[in-house]
Amino acid sequence: MVSVRFKKKILPRLIQLAIGLGIGIVVLALTQEWLFEVNFLRNIDLMTIDLRYQSRYDRIENQDVHKQEFQRRSGVVIVGISDDDLKALPREFPFPRSYYAHVIENLNKAGAKAVVFDMTFEAPREGDTAMSSVLQQYDNVVLAAKASTGSENERADIRTLDEKFNNVFFDDARRQIGISNILKDRDDVCRKYIPLFLIRGNTAPSLAFGAMNRAFNLKPLTIPGLSDPDYFIYRDRKIPRYEPQTFMVNYYGPDKTFRYMPFSQVIDDSSFQTKDELEVGEQINAFDETLTRLVKGKIVLIGSVMPEERDYHNTPLFKDDNGKKNYAMNGVEIHATVIQNLIDNNFIGRMDPAAEIAIVIVVAMTAFMGLLVLKQAKFRHAWLVEIGVFLLMIALIFGVFEFALFEFSSNNTLVSIVNPSLAIVLAYLSAAVYQYLIERQQKALIKGVFGHYLSPVVVNMLANDPDKAKLGGDRRELSVFFSDIANFTTVSEAFKQPEGLVELLNEYLEEMTSVILKHEGTLDKYVGDAIIAFWNAPLPQKDHAYRSCVAALDMQKRLEVLRPKWKKEGRPELGARMGVNTGVMIVGNIGGKDRFDYTVIGDSVNLASRLEGANKQYHSNIMMSEFTYNHVKGKVVVRELDLIQVKGKTEPVRVYELLGLSDMKLTDNQKQSLELYHEGLKLYRERKWEEAIAYLQQAYAQDETCYAAQLYTERANLYQITPPPADWNGVFVMKTK
Repeated sequence: MVSVRFKKKILPRLIQLAIGLGIGIVVLALTQEWLFEVNFLRNIDLMTIDLRYQSRYDRIENQDVHKQEFQRRSGVVIVGISDDDLKALPREFPFPRSYYAHVIENLNKAGAKAVVFDMTFEAPREGDTAMSSVLQQYDNVVLAAKASTGSENERADIRTLDEKFNNVFFDDARRQIGISNILKDRDDVCRKYIPLFLIRGNTAPSLAFGAMNRAFNLKPLTIPGLSDPDYFIYRDRKIPRYEPQTFMVNYYGPDKTFRYMPFSQVIDDSSFQTKDELEVGEQINAFDETLTRLVKGKIVLIGSVMPEERDYHNTPLFKDDNGKKNYAMNGVEIHATVIQNLIDNNFIGRMDPAAEIAIVIVVAMTAFMGLLVLKQAKFRHAWLVEIGVFLLMIALIFGVFEFALFEFSSNNTLVSIVNPSLAIVLAYLSAAVYQYLIERQQKALIKGVFGHYLSPVVVNMLANDPDKAKLGGDRRELSVFFSDIANFTTVSEAFKQPEGLVELLNEYLEEMTSVILKHEGTLDKYVGDAIIAFWNAPLPQKDHAYRSCVAALDMQKRLEVLRPKWKKEGRPELGARMGVNTGVMIVGNIGGKDRFDYTVIGDSVNLASRLEGANKQYHSNIMMSEFTYNHVKGKVVVRELDLIQVKGKTEPVRVYELLGLSDMKLTDNQKQSLELYHEGLKLYRERKWEEAIAYLQQAYAQDETCYAAQLYTERANLYQITPPPADWNGVFVMKTK
């Protein structure tokens, strides 16, 4: 017969230990991708990895000195091709291949150990002969190839490369080659690197390993060994696997940690003339003894760092960029980081899986028992117990983080933070539930408690103010913006394949949205090619009308920059018509109880939409209402367009064409045209047709972009023949939307 002591003392402890063990098993099950794919937990795990990278870097006492010391000892130098180099060199980008040949010669004369191109030479181009000649002369050059990949065990499978790796210079077996693809995790952050690729049954190294093959005088296409399931074996280096086919990049710092040398300086010796040298007629020869000392014995990577090349990738580390966190890093520097990892034999490994399992189990059991003991303590004020239990949970999680950070910083070991932290959180919840069950003995309430703790509703905007989680909205004065692509039907017909249209539309929407967000607007929605945005909600903005105007002008300026690019790519040059209105409208969560949008509705919203469409009548780009103009008068330059009555409205609205901000530099002709136009418009409304026509024709002659002057000239000519009725007030009635 079971003793009373066993039932009251021993059995409860065994049950508690079993619950702690069960918590550990549940955590291990939830975090095993082969059993469950819990994206939320995986994303948190990736965030904690980034925190370790950043915390390790932040704890460096003097980061500037650290950077200088690193650059001094580093075995890698980057020759970057930037926009400044384009301005400094006589020929336009892409450069003739003879430029690269010249740089290879200079770097070899300076004693570079290897010259690695993070650039693909996929098609013949001017200067190929010179490049081929130099490549025959020097065997320390590593070429790059890039292709789409798919995961396959320890390798990435490539099916698009030919035997020459899509590189016109891969013409003999001595040539080192490297695949330059950058891999990213699900959150678009580069933490991992793949060492080798499978190409039609044969293997090829990635770019970093191609560079090290050259540095170690290994045969071309040498790859790491794959016999060990936990490591890639490369020469005398054991590289811990992060995933079966990748290892972790061990960053030394954020972007620009490595030494960068301008391409235009490396090429500038006595036999080459830059634009400055051609203009002043004197030799500058920037590639002097100082620079040659910096590359001697180094592996030199050459790659583009121009923003338009879009070879930027998010990394776990950020640098302060005018008060903003910039996580982007040039692709060439990511390759440089891996090369330096290989030089230093400096890799990040995972803790032994058996040890991690033991840690989770021990933490789960210890946390559950400890939290439960504290929870069962008797105090006069029960809320003090709850606060103490919660603080203990936080302290335990903090201890896990500090231990993981220590292992990462001191031993380059990646210890899971999510698994033991999740065990502590579940232990906290389980302790609360267990205590509740003991005290209440009501199984019906167990589900209610678990349902409360495990509620999936997590919305950042509503977290601080749950009262907002309801349908309905507020009446508030806002500035609303509508835009639409001009002649979109014609643009659509120019594409035989829908993928091309979608790609162009995505680029357009991304660029325009970035401007809206830059000026702190709220993106409402996309409707096909149309964009709807508003200002002064959810956060109040006193200058909301001005912000909407500046955003509209900036979008037009951005389109002026993009159109030459699109034309060069053989794609349509998009233009956009925009409407801006300010007025009282409803803003808030509108929809059903399970799904709703944060949006705006009301007559003022509809008017902005009508103004966007009315641009077509006046050949204008940005039309604003008088209600917006009253807010920004004196801050912008406008051309009054008309008094219009939009479809569905009875009251006319005075509208203006937004030309620029008050500091806009107008030519004398533009200033005179505006004055003549407004005087002509005044005479037109006074029915002085001949005088109005004279002024309007002069306005158009001074500035042919003043299409409204031509429009009013046509109207005045018609009214001379058929005068308007006596009660005519100059209002133009729009018949279409």
